[in-house]
Amino acid sequence: MGSSFTYFKNISPKLILSFSFILIIPALIIGALSYGTAKKAVEHEMMAGFSDSINLLNTSIDNTIQAKIHDIETFSKSVALSSYKGEQSPELRQKLAQYSKLHPEVYSIYVGTNTGLFIEEPVITDTSTYDPRTRDWYKESMNKKGEMVVSEPYPDVTTGDMVVTVSKATEDGSGVVGVDISLNYIQGLIKQVKIGEKGYAFLLDKDQTAIVHPSVKAGEQVKAAFYQKMYDKNKGQLEYEDKGSEQIMSFATNELTGWKIGGTVKYSEVTAAASPIFKKTLFVILLSILAGAAIVFFIIKSIIKPLRELKEQAITVSKGNLTEQVNIETNDEIGHLAQAFNDMQENIKRLVQKIEYNAEQVAAASQELTASAEQTSAATEQVAVSVQEVAGGAEKQTAGIDQTARSLNEAAQGTTQIADRSAKVSDLAQHTTTQAEEGGEALGNTVKQMHSIHQSVAESNTMIQSLYERSKEVSSILDAITGIAEQTNLLALNAAIEAARAGEHGKGFAVVADEVRKLAEQSQQSVKEIFDIVQGIQKDTENSVQVMSRVTNDVQTGVDISNEAIEKFKRILQSTREITPQMEEVSATAQQMAAAVQEVTEVTTELAIIAKGNAATSEEVAASTEEQLASMEEISASAQALSSMAEELKELISVFKY
Repeated sequence: MGSSFTYFKNISPKLILSFSFILIIPALIIGALSYGTAKKAVEHEMMAGFSDSINLLNTSIDNTIQAKIHDIETFSKSVALSSYKGEQSPELRQKLAQYSKLHPEVYSIYVGTNTGLFIEEPVITDTSTYDPRTRDWYKESMNKKGEMVVSEPYPDVTTGDMVVTVSKATEDGSGVVGVDISLNYIQGLIKQVKIGEKGYAFLLDKDQTAIVHPSVKAGEQVKAAFYQKMYDKNKGQLEYEDKGSEQIMSFATNELTGWKIGGTVKYSEVTAAASPIFKKTLFVILLSILAGAAIVFFIIKSIIKPLRELKEQAITVSKGNLTEQVNIETNDEIGHLAQAFNDMQENIKRLVQKIEYNAEQVAAASQELTASAEQTSAATEQVAVSVQEVAGGAEKQTAGIDQTARSLNEAAQGTTQIADRSAKVSDLAQHTTTQAEEGGEALGNTVKQMHSIHQSVAESNTMIQSLYERSKEVSSILDAITGIAEQTNLLALNAAIEAARAGEHGKGFAVVADEVRKLAEQSQQSVKEIFDIVQGIQKDTENSVQVMSRVTNDVQTGVDISNEAIEKFKRILQSTREITPQMEEVSATAQQMAAAVQEVTEVTTELAIIAKGNAATSEEVAASTEEQLASMEEISASAQALSSMAEELKELISVFKY
């Protein structure tokens, strides 16, 4: 669990996951919608074909029945009481016979009179006992004078074939003209109609009696409950279950007869027709996902690879290695960031080199200053010893003239040494002053270089801020894209409205408008996901700004330390400048001592007075040398402190390789 959580902290899996959602989800949605639309279109097309077959059968029934209605209408007007000439009625019988021959689907055509006469062609019925006035077709036609009567289908008593009777009373009311139409032709047509692979067509009358049905004998009623649903409306489709199998039925009602014409097929045949579409849709989706995945792979690789190089180089620099640079030759924001990183690394490298050089110079100068201070201290100690010897010699001179010469010679030598060593001390003090000034200048250069680092870090911070602002511009562009998608959605809606107004001619345009609207909505969703990714980049940029702020503070701390070192050098320089006039005073005093010795040599009578003066002068010189010794100790301590600071600075930059 922890390892998977750590895995998603990296930017690579985040990009892969985001692009996967953006690629796969729209592809699946579009594929599902396309398949659903195509499936519905195929189902609609098949059902439309079924409906066309039903309508064709309906038209055939109309043509068959309507033609006979028209013919009976004509006969009802031409046949009158004058046409009956007994059972023979040759003229009428001839007309009926001619009509029967011209229409093979006519089982028989006949006339029944109000006197009980029955004339039929061809002759099928036994007229000796047959009275037409007792038949339903005669009674109903006479009751509905002026109207055409179409009977329900019934099996013929002779042949057993299903027939239907069309009859009408004559205009003079002398009888009824009728025709028995065989339904063999219509039954043949219905049996020839193919509904799917295993479906079938059927024909029922108004009483739910089978006229044509593959599993129910003609003249018998169909008993399944789902057939009753057909009689609730004139036409349509219905789904039902028969023997554990789902079926779908299309039906229509013949306006002339009220018969129900239907076709039924297993629902599985309808859905099976859409199976090739599903396979093709699935293939297209997989192909699109693979192609998109390849594109996404190269895009992510082009982003992650330079970021990893920057990350590795940043780790290398954090360990102090400044010898390598990032080699990213793109012209986008990552390329600009890599160039800025290389520039920053180069500036740090030059800074470290300058600091190392200045630290070495400061260390060398401080060592020389320490050595000079030690030499000056040794010379000052010797001067103090000599002064003490001079004081002792002066005391001895007061005791005896015999020792005057030796004491004067010793005093002369001592004063000579004092003069020489005082001159050396003066030179060393001046040299120390010069070295201290050079050390101060070196530290000043160090401070300037630290300011240059501070400026480079500030420029890097500015570039990262610029990257942050550019990401905000990306957010603004995404907002604009979202607005365009919303406007596209609105235009698609307007187009759909206009297509709806256009009726049947605008259906294709309505489908296109609906797809455009869906794509606009998908664009809005994709823009939202990209906006979330840009926000993540903005957050990383803000973290970079905070890191650069800490670097700026560290550089400022280095500047403060360098300024403190400069202050110490100023104090050292001030101390050395104070030593110089003191050493000049020592040198002048030594010269005075030499002159005094010469005067003592020439004027021995004043030896005691001069000896006392020498003793007093020696005490003053001793006091001066003690003060000088204390000053040199301070210089030595400052020089050692400066050397320690220089060594510490060298140690700090020793972690860098360049």
